[in-house]
Amino acid sequence: MSEFKHTYWGRQIDGVARELSKLALVCDIELGKPGLAERVLKNDESVCGHRRPEAFRQLRQHLMALFSVEAGAVERLGPEDTKEIMDQVRSAIISVRQAGSPTHSLPKEIP
Repeated sequence: MSEFKHTYWGRQIDGVARELSKLALVCDIELGKPGLAERVLKNDESVCGHRRPEAFRQLRQHLMALFSVEAGAVERLGPEDTKEIMDQVRSAIISVRQAGSPTHSLPKEIP
């Protein structure tokens, strides 16, 4: 796990983002694609490469949670510090994915 300047918010965002990444892998979707997160939020299961209704439901819930936690962080920390945390989390998960771990996937950009 990464060291964060703002430990509480870093851990919150990291936890939700990592679980979101795992669920994206199960559903076989890449959240970094333009418009895909919006389709997930609209409950459009056709974005999945694998039909996994329960995983998709959880993925949607985690995506909503990530947006909520991110909004809270922006309110408390400001946009710059929140972006720094988001970038750090994204980078950590990407490095795990590139190391060949089958248990993590990450959108290239969290919307």
